[in-house]
Amino acid sequence: MEERGAVLTRALTAAVVLPLVVLLAWNPVLRPGFTALVSLLAAIGLYEYYAIVRAREISPETIGGILAGTAVTLSGHFHEPTFVNLFLYGGCLLVAALHIVRGQHSVAGLASSMFGVFYVGWLAAHLTLLHSEPNIGPGLVSVLLVAVILTDTGAYLIGSLIGKHKLAPKVSPKKTWEGAAGGLALALAGLVGLYYLGNILTPEFLPDWGLMHYIHAGTLVSVSAQVGDLAESCLKRDAGMKDSGGLFPGHGGVLDRCDGFLFAAPMLYYVYSI
Repeated sequence: MEERGAVLTRALTAAVVLPLVVLLAWNPVLRPGFTALVSLLAAIGLYEYYAIVRAREISPETIGGILAGTAVTLSGHFHEPTFVNLFLYGGCLLVAALHIVRGQHSVAGLASSMFGVFYVGWLAAHLTLLHSEPNIGPGLVSVLLVAVILTDTGAYLIGSLIGKHKLAPKVSPKKTWEGAAGGLALALAGLVGLYYLGNILTPEFLPDWGLMHYIHAGTLVSVSAQVGDLAESCLKRDAGMKDSGGLFPGHGGVLDRCDGFLFAAPMLYYVYSI
C-alpha cells in the first residue's frame, strides 16, 4: 500500500511539472521562461550538491559556486557554446579565487567547489543550448524528455517486476541490469513513436533524422541518463543521504529528478551538432 502511495505521488508530481515544461519549451514567446526555469533548477541543484559536499565535512565555496554555476546554465540561452565554455572558465576561476581568499587550503574543498560549477552548471547549460537551436529547439527538448523520462519509467517498472541481477550494488542496490535494459527498450520505443508521429504531424519541428538515427541517438541518450542517475547516487551514498532534497514530492530533490538529464542533455546536443 505504501509503495502504491509513493507511485501515485510521483505520478501526480509529474502531471503537474511536465505540462509546464512542455508549455515553456514549445511557446516561442515563453522561451526566456524556459531558460529561467532551467536556471532556477540549476541554482537549487547546486545548493543541493554543496549540501551533499558539506555532509562529508568538506567546506566548499557554496554561494560563489551557486552564482557561477547558474550563470553558466543561463549562458546557454544565447546559442553559443564558446560563450558557455567561457562562463565555465570564469566560474571556476571565481570559485577558486573565493576559496583561496577565504583562507581555505583544502584540496577537497577546492575541487568540490569547482566540480559543482561543471557538474550542475555546465551540464545543465546544454539543455538551454538545445532549446536555443533555431526552429528545432523545442523538438530536441521533446526528444530529450521522451528518452529520459521513459528510461526512468522503464527501469523502475521492469526492475520492480523482474529485476534480479544488481547493476551497481554498492552505489544503488535497487537498480538491476534487467531494469536498465527495460529503460533502454522503453526509451527506444518512445522515440520510434515520436519519429512516426513527427512525420505525420510536425516533421519540420523535429530532427530531420532517419529511423535508425533516432534509435542510435536514443541509445546514447538513454545510457547517458542511466550513468547520470548512478553518478548522483554515488554522491549521495558517499555522503550518507537518501535524497538530495524534497522539492518534488515522490521524487526527492532537483538532483534526484534531473540527474539523468544532466548527462543526457550534452549527449543529445553533441549528437545533433556533430
